[in-house]
Amino acid sequence: METFSYKAIDRSGKEIRGRLKARDEQDLAERLRSMGYYPSSASRAARTEEEPKGRSFFKRKAGGRRVASFTHQLASMIEAGIPLDKSLALLAELDEDASFTAVINDVLKGVRGGRPLADCLERNAEFPAFYVNTVRAGEAGGTLEDCLKRLAAYLEETERLKDEMRSALVYPLLLTTFGGGAVVFMLIFVVPRFAMLFEDLGGAAPLPAVALLAAGHFLSSWFWVLPLAFGLAWFGFERFRASAEGRLRLDRFKLSFPILGPILGKAAAARFSRTLGMLLKSGVPIMEALGLSIRSTGNLAMEKDLAPVLEGVRKGRGVAAPVAETGSFPRLATHMLAVGEETGRLDEMLLKVASDYEHEIRTSVKRAVSTLEPAIILVMALIVGSIVISMLLAVFSLNDIPL
Repeated sequence: METFSYKAIDRSGKEIRGRLKARDEQDLAERLRSMGYYPSSASRAARTEEEPKGRSFFKRKAGGRRVASFTHQLASMIEAGIPLDKSLALLAELDEDASFTAVINDVLKGVRGGRPLADCLERNAEFPAFYVNTVRAGEAGGTLEDCLKRLAAYLEETERLKDEMRSALVYPLLLTTFGGGAVVFMLIFVVPRFAMLFEDLGGAAPLPAVALLAAGHFLSSWFWVLPLAFGLAWFGFERFRASAEGRLRLDRFKLSFPILGPILGKAAAARFSRTLGMLLKSGVPIMEALGLSIRSTGNLAMEKDLAPVLEGVRKGRGVAAPVAETGSFPRLATHMLAVGEETGRLDEMLLKVASDYEHEIRTSVKRAVSTLEPAIILVMALIVGSIVISMLLAVFSLNDIPL
């Protein structure tokens, strides 16, 4: 991501100047158009002394939980009447993560230099675009404290959902790891002993045992090929995923995958709804909020599907009708959005839709894991059972070998 200086025209014809982070000039133009601006010129911004230097390869980026904790504490301090600069100085002093302390100190330096908090946050990659724009809206409307509280609640709910999904997948992952390890151990250390036995006796093993012995011989003699093949495959996969076309195909495939696809689709829709609801509630303009919310889905295919919503809103069709046409939301959710628009409570309905989706995600994950666990156990039992049966057939065939 690079920082660009741009000039643009808003819908009233007024010239707007500013700085924005983007991958390239085309991405910058798309972001400006999603905010309701018409770009006229752009150039890469020169690095200033205040701008943070490039990130070290080994420098760890702060996680969402730490950013949520920082946001919650900052909101509490501002609510208690502590000035912004003193609040940041206290948080920098109390934070135990050296890398994030450096980030807070950088923000504090900018605030003491007279810059708005949003501009200081924007220069650090730990704070995403929707976070920065929410803070900017809070500063402009004098509701910074409320906006920070909403951000903290949003980030905490997001982290809570991620933790629940990770916890649900721990047991299946352990089953797969230990089961696979047991199979590899048998193929490398147990099966070759039977191969030596047959070689000594000069007999022919049954066909299942032959296949098993060949697999064991390959693993014991050519085990280094597997990490090499895996590394090459991973390198190719990462190259493919790094391209725009590759990422689009992968994200589209994820959404169409059985069982997992619907869960990922609901998660992307929940992120879009919650981000848009929070931004609208914080006073961010609808076009800018929509552009940020669409990019928050984390799925390029979903972003493509939701892109027409921007054009629909620009033409005055509202949010509910264009969202319904994408097919990414169920009819009940779109009806709720329509009711929210009619009653002037669109932000509340969006947050309600997000909560419903997150509840469905939790239920779907639990149901999928409850199905996955016995399936893994059954597959591992079949594999281990096949190995044992093949070895038993080989042992029984020893009686047919003339001594």
